Amino acid sequence: MKILVINPVGTDRWDKSDKEMYKRFASEKTSIDVVSLGKGPESIENRVAEAEVLPLIIKKALELHSSYDGIIVNCCLDPGVHAIRSVIEKPVVGPCQASLALASVIGRKIGIVTVSKTAPPIFEELVLKYRMENRVVSIRGIDLSVPEIEDDKERTTALLREEINKAIADGANVIILGCTGLAGFAEEVQKFFEVPVLDPVACAVKLMEDIVELRGGVHG
Repeated sequence: MKILVINPVGTDRWDKSDKEMYKRFASEKTSIDVVSLGKGPESIENRVAEAEVLPLIIKKALELHSSYDGIIVNCCLDPGVHAIRSVIEKPVVGPCQASLALASVIGRKIGIVTVSKTAPPIFEELVLKYRMENRVVSIRGIDLSVPEIEDDKERTTALLREEINKAIADGANVIILGCTGLAGFAEEVQKFFEVPVLDPVACAVKLMEDIVELRGGVHG
């Protein structure tokens, strides 16, 4: 199985580490390639940045999809996912939709903890789009941008724990980390909580593998 991961940003600084993270969660027989856009913003944390990258994501998907069994857009705002689905027949997965789908099986009340104070309103729109408003009881953001996540992992972990506690107080019994830049942090914070904490990268790649296998079409 061959999966293309599109990093919807203008920098390739995370391509190598993201590939390693996806491979960590993928099955041994799954091949992962990660590509970025070559131009555009460093991260997507508002609607302006999202609008800038949408045509670039779609163009990249159309250029490369023929060599892959499916495409993952590596951002929890799921930019361009539905547009790509409308023009190619292969599975296209967004980490937010994948995480919500799996969280809805694991628990009844979902909390989303993302980055940046500008992202929660966008997640509110996504929750309505995916018709999950009756399941999502809390959407919170830590006061860090995506590029700042790795600057001080202990601080990031502490901020996540703080917001997860608030989400649980809101009634959540399953937590989604709502940013693929937070991949790997679910394992770090899970030991502090009894409720499940879902990694968006793990959710995306595992759901993609299941979809491809159920469809019965796999590249050699």
